[in-house]
Amino acid sequence: MGNLESGVARRVAVVDNDPTSWSLEHVEALYRRHQAGAHGFGLQRKELKEIVRAIFPDAKKDVVGDVLWPRFAEYDSGGEVNALEVLGGLAVVSQGSLENKANFVLRLFDFNGVGSLSYDEVVVAMLSTMAGCCLCTRRGSLPQDEDVLGHVDDAFMKADRDSTMRIPLRDLEHWFIARCTDLCRDRKLELCDSPTALLLCFDLMQASVIPDDEPAAVLAAVAAT
Repeated sequence: MGNLESGVARRVAVVDNDPTSWSLEHVEALYRRHQAGAHGFGLQRKELKEIVRAIFPDAKKDVVGDVLWPRFAEYDSGGEVNALEVLGGLAVVSQGSLENKANFVLRLFDFNGVGSLSYDEVVVAMLSTMAGCCLCTRRGSLPQDEDVLGHVDDAFMKADRDSTMRIPLRDLEHWFIARCTDLCRDRKLELCDSPTALLLCFDLMQASVIPDDEPAAVLAAVAAT
């Protein structure tokens, strides 16, 4: 159903109007299409539809009109959605490993293509991806600078770099996985690679508001609160 450049091993059936069934490869294909079309960071509804239609040409439903636009344009954005929030949020909810998602998101914010991120780029990456996750899932509170700066400081400290230097993407990927693992352990979460776990780890969502149908591995956090 999805139009990919290479085959995708799917764990669930892909439903064109359900982004949680999409693979990370679908999201990467959306990014490549965005880049090929020389689109800016602000996407109008027509542009987003063109990008999605290129990846899901046989879609029976309008995922942009039904799902993506109402969620990502929920707040007044002047008739545009933030492409980085859309791609980051879709990556988080997609089918794929935490390692591969982290790799994709970090590459997404390597604006100069130099294989490393500056302090400000790491801040933007975390803010945009967390905001995208909140908007896509309609859960949690949109992150503010103070929600991520401590984590970014930790990344640079662990890499033995100051805020004027850059960290290689591979080192950032390893840091992010370790950081999520530590935060999950602190919050007694058994599952670290779900959107809900991500929001819980970074204190953008309270365990008390997790729906009853959430996986039991994530619900382990409820008993700890």
